[in-house]
Amino acid sequence: KWHAQTDMLCMCSSEILKLLRNNMELLKNKWFKVAVSLIGIVFTTALLYFDYIVFFYDIEYTDKTKFAIFTPIICLLISLLNIYTRRSPITAVLAMINCVLLLPLAILAWGNWPILIPAAAVTVFGFFCCHMNDTGKVILGTIFLLMYIVAGVLFYMYLDVFSVSTEDTLLSQGVSPSGAFRYYVVDVKNKTQGKKVVYVQPNSLDIDKGFMTLHTTIRRMVRQQPNPVEFDCEWNGPYMYINGEEFFDESKYIDVSGSGATYNIADNGWEYTYFSLNYPVGTTIDNIKEKLDTLVTKWKQRS
Repeated sequence: KWHAQTDMLCMCSSEILKLLRNNMELLKNKWFKVAVSLIGIVFTTALLYFDYIVFFYDIEYTDKTKFAIFTPIICLLISLLNIYTRRSPITAVLAMINCVLLLPLAILAWGNWPILIPAAAVTVFGFFCCHMNDTGKVILGTIFLLMYIVAGVLFYMYLDVFSVSTEDTLLSQGVSPSGAFRYYVVDVKNKTQGKKVVYVQPNSLDIDKGFMTLHTTIRRMVRQQPNPVEFDCEWNGPYMYINGEEFFDESKYIDVSGSGATYNIADNGWEYTYFSLNYPVGTTIDNIKEKLDTLVTKWKQRS
């Protein structure tokens, strides 16, 4: 009986060693590594998604503990994947794409370190880890570095020259009785006496991701006035009153049908995004086209 058990143990050990040897051969297979490198598309897609949310949403971290635990683990797994598939051409191509996608995130999310630092660390590691010609990597690295420097300088010039530097302080906020809209009052301090501004936002377009909430940036300015001034805002049914005077009627911006209420905010009075563009994007594009057509028409008339 003892000999039978020994023989069975030896057979199991032999099968396990054979399985490990076959798996090691599979892990070393070139085409298997190429197939595994396709998983890197997930990180590239995540970078693209981060570019989208920092442009269109305000980010609030609601569960910092969960975010702090899972982010390093995910970054470590992606880095290990880059090491394992570093000789795959797909990994090299994705590494170059990631360097480009990191640029808008680095500019628009500067100061938002919980997102920016992990994304930048994995992207830079992937660039240096991927296998490609040293000369080509030096050239591309130089191009990327210049691209970041030029974009950073242009963005700083835009903020310094074309936009007014302000310090905004939230004074009060509230939600309409229907829950469809919310308002907030901001004290805007600039080089002069400053002003107070009242904004209205849709209240049901925020996105809850569990560990963070994406607050919509869609808003409509309903009143502004230079300081010193005080705004007393209150809702009465669908109407919002500021200092006793009606300034907003939410029923104009909600379409009620059999399937429920939907927002009707596609006009020039609403704006959103990091640069406060007209909502929706199509409206902004149409406005740009009109301006370009006007410029071309004037140029043709002069010539």
